[in-house]
Amino acid sequence: MILTSIIALMTGCSSTGSYTSGKQKDTTFYGDVTQKCIEYEGIERNPVIVVHGFLGSKLVNSITGENLWGDFRTWDFVSVSDEKIRGLAHPMGYKTSLKKLKNNIIPNELLETANVSCLGISVKVTAYKKLIDALVRVGYQTESRPLPKDKHFYNLFEFAYDWRRDLPETAKELDLFIKRKRKYLQQKYKELYGIENFDVKFNVIGHSMGGLLARYYLRYGIQDLPQDGSLPKLDWYGSKNIDILIAAGTPNGGYLDTFLEMLKGGYLQSFPPAVLGTFPTYYQMLPVPQTKSIVYSDTKEAVDVFDPEVWKKMKWGIVNPEEDETLKILLPNVKTKEERSKVAYDHLSNCLKRAKQFIEAMGIKASPPDDVLLFLVFGNGFKTSQRAFVNRNTGEVEEITYSSGDGKVLASSALWDERVIENWSFFLRSPIDWDYLLGLRAAHMGILEAPVFEDNILLLLSMIETQKQKETLDGITCSTDQPPKRLKSRKKH
Repeated sequence: MILTSIIALMTGCSSTGSYTSGKQKDTTFYGDVTQKCIEYEGIERNPVIVVHGFLGSKLVNSITGENLWGDFRTWDFVSVSDEKIRGLAHPMGYKTSLKKLKNNIIPNELLETANVSCLGISVKVTAYKKLIDALVRVGYQTESRPLPKDKHFYNLFEFAYDWRRDLPETAKELDLFIKRKRKYLQQKYKELYGIENFDVKFNVIGHSMGGLLARYYLRYGIQDLPQDGSLPKLDWYGSKNIDILIAAGTPNGGYLDTFLEMLKGGYLQSFPPAVLGTFPTYYQMLPVPQTKSIVYSDTKEAVDVFDPEVWKKMKWGIVNPEEDETLKILLPNVKTKEERSKVAYDHLSNCLKRAKQFIEAMGIKASPPDDVLLFLVFGNGFKTSQRAFVNRNTGEVEEITYSSGDGKVLASSALWDERVIENWSFFLRSPIDWDYLLGLRAAHMGILEAPVFEDNILLLLSMIETQKQKETLDGITCSTDQPPKRLKSRKKH
């Protein structure tokens, strides 16, 4: 054995079973116990809800059936028609609350793949499909695909929502979605196991903005942001329904590209700045004030980006006079430039007010109930926008500096790391009390596709029993291949 090892070291070769092997696998080989966990169907496996990020669901016109987001033609990336611009923009109305501003555009389904057509040739571009595939491989059954013959119910649900709209508003829809799925599973558990009104809890994977939405729901449930500018009551309403939240690539501390894109237009598709400036969600992902991500070039003083007067003075985004041509499309019934500017400024003010409230509410330092676990998976190692230096007279961005992240979201934002060089400490300082952190050398969507993330999904979702699960399952066990029975003892810890 010693001679074999010496030869292996000298030649740079080693067998997989040796002490010197450095081989890595492209696929996972599961052990017997893990394979049994993958095959398991029963009440001990919490169902999973996937909450997508910004741009992550298909949007359709509920009247005409026309797809506005998710099916693309190549020229959509060069120029967007007036009808599509008007349909995709969040509606605006003078002195009207955001929740009352609605049009006929609704979310259709999770964007697992985007269809891109050119000259009659259609190509599918992966979005969330690889995440769903990975969850299916470790034993989850998604509603978006036929149920296998050897399975009895779905336990993977895809929450598709309108990514343009205010997040606290969408949290109410998430609550209704959870209640529907809970009722569905309770009925299945009754039919299969004879268990009445089982206290179903969910594990949630929230990618990007979806992590923000899920975390708001976990903290505040269906509460709206108070109109007087105060903060909602931190009651951890969502903990009644959620055991584990996995936030993946989530901009907990905001990200700079929201600001930059509202000034210059979208990078993914040729949306004018005024269209992006109608989305309340974009403002709710602006960098948190503590990071000083937007500063004046001359003094390095932080810019108050939540003050609409600053946007007006700097001619930024939706209130830039040059955006009036787009505003004509968005507001066809408003006849004068002055009136359109008034509507745009009012919409901006509403969005900024709610964004500031939202960020402050999310930044309140508080540990979740003991029976809730918060996991973070974040990307690192990619050049990511960190700070913008703007000319205080012209509003022009004169310089952008970068740091490490997933190309969109800084690692420090995902962590909501409050440490700065001037006030450095060795240990993380964050308003979020994380239970587990997993950093990956992966870009924003690549986080969900990284093999190490897939390898850890089952571990994160199914192998850590929360206190709530221990109490709920005390005295009960069941599976499809093993009928329910009482355990002689199940100790609570």
